[in-house]
Amino acid sequence: MPPSPVEVLDELVDSIDGVRSAILASVDGFGLARSSSMSDEASHPAMLAAAIGLAHQLVLMGGGEQLRQLVVDHDGGLMLVWPIGAERVLAVLTVTTVEQRRVRAFVQARVSSLVGAPS
Repeated sequence: MPPSPVEVLDELVDSIDGVRSAILASVDGFGLARSSSMSDEASHPAMLAAAIGLAHQLVLMGGGEQLRQLVVDHDGGLMLVWPIGAERVLAVLTVTTVEQRRVRAFVQARVSSLVGAPS
């Protein structure tokens, strides 16, 4: 049996130095899964849905067609945001010095467990 989305997110936090927490949401703003280290705030999934929608529009404005990643670099670290399939969005909160390639490789290797998350 494949791991649940919560198990995948907890493994991400536990296995990559610098990853603090992660949340999976639907593009309509509903929370689907979060790591044990992620606070349970009702507004987080809605903000992610809005951010991914805006990011898609910015890609089009910039002459692109497909969003690959959104990075929010702030004084407390990074927020790495990826579309997961057409209906989900994943945000990973990290320290600034995290190895982003490792985080991306981890997510790509487990995307099937995240796409299959019940909505």
